[in-house]
Amino acid sequence: MSFDRTLEDIAAQAWAVMEEIGRLTGTKEEGITRPCYGEGEQIAAEKVTDFARSLGLELEPDRFGNLHGVVPGADPSAKAIMTGSHLDSVPGGGNYDGLAGVMASLATAAAALRDGGNRRSIRAVAMRGEESPWFGTAYVGSRMMLGHSTLADLGGLPRFDTGRPLQEHLDELSYASAPVMPISRETVAGFFELHIEQGPLLTAKNLPVGVATDIRGNTRYPEARCLGEYGHSAALPRAYRHDAVLAVAELALEFERFWEEAERHDPSCVFTMGKFGTDPSTHAMTKVPGEVRFSFNVGSIREEVIAQADALLSRLLDSITQRRGVRFEMGPRFGSLPSRLDPALIAMVEESAKAIGHDALRLATVGHDAAMFHQAGIPASVMLVRNANGSHNPRESMAEADFVLGARVLGGAVMLAASG
Repeated sequence: MSFDRTLEDIAAQAWAVMEEIGRLTGTKEEGITRPCYGEGEQIAAEKVTDFARSLGLELEPDRFGNLHGVVPGADPSAKAIMTGSHLDSVPGGGNYDGLAGVMASLATAAAALRDGGNRRSIRAVAMRGEESPWFGTAYVGSRMMLGHSTLADLGGLPRFDTGRPLQEHLDELSYASAPVMPISRETVAGFFELHIEQGPLLTAKNLPVGVATDIRGNTRYPEARCLGEYGHSAALPRAYRHDAVLAVAELALEFERFWEEAERHDPSCVFTMGKFGTDPSTHAMTKVPGEVRFSFNVGSIREEVIAQADALLSRLLDSITQRRGVRFEMGPRFGSLPSRLDPALIAMVEESAKAIGHDALRLATVGHDAAMFHQAGIPASVMLVRNANGSHNPRESMAEADFVLGARVLGGAVMLAASG
């Protein structure tokens, strides 16, 4: 049986396991919730472990809880080809964001094993904590695995739903004796990540697969707030108000104007305030609002656009503060630089897609663990699979046929890289 046919069969098995994980970690109505270093993510980790071992793969956790599935018998002196994605989800998200890439990578590694392996090591990795809501920062597992951050850096961060630190959640999962894997540009020749597309382009163009040219960088403030002054809505004239809602609304509208202008020369630019609310314990219809909590996120594939956004934010915070008599507390800033993905690996994804009769649409994508590999000097690529209804919501939807096709494209690209 050919590698492609073997992979197609294993990918169908992987789909069934992925659907089971979805049933165990959420509902269609309320979505999927797999908290970083929490119960849902650990359920997924255990199911992935069982599946990998049933396929004959060696599977080892690292010190940070990432799971490494290795094709045994490869030349230990050859650099590895890695492929994988993440296990966690946002609260109330979908089943395929991250997990589809994990399952496709395991199917690829297992098909390589049944095909006789390869000179290079092929390593499938299931990573922890890619989503930023849990600890206020993204790429937790891959950042530590690749040495961008240490447990000392991140271990004290509280998880938003429990208030407990990352170190405590990690220690509960008993990975303290697991090794720190030697993942670097000295040991890894390339990294491929399969991910669902989180926008509408593949669906709109009726194409099943795409390949990313760039990963957007961003500047993020996940826990910002604006403090004004509460007052009686019927008694305070406008000139005497310190309205926190109007202050943050002005900030939002000014950045919408920035976004509209930026789009003329940078279609990849995005701006979002995903959280925006007054305090339910003190707000009322007849009160001038004295506090608003919000988040702030600007992304682009162009470093100069992110720098312009940072400069504009600084100017607006000063001017709005002075004019409206409010105070902004933006909290910690998180961000990442844009990542230009590897042209040679992009070409391999395109060649693999063409080999089974498909074109891969080139497009920019959002942040993925592949960005951490790129920043570690490891050539990286992201291929995207058609997905209806966006992501980070319970309506996220991918067809089994598209998943299997995506796994075949991923597998073909990995084998092209492994044969080099």
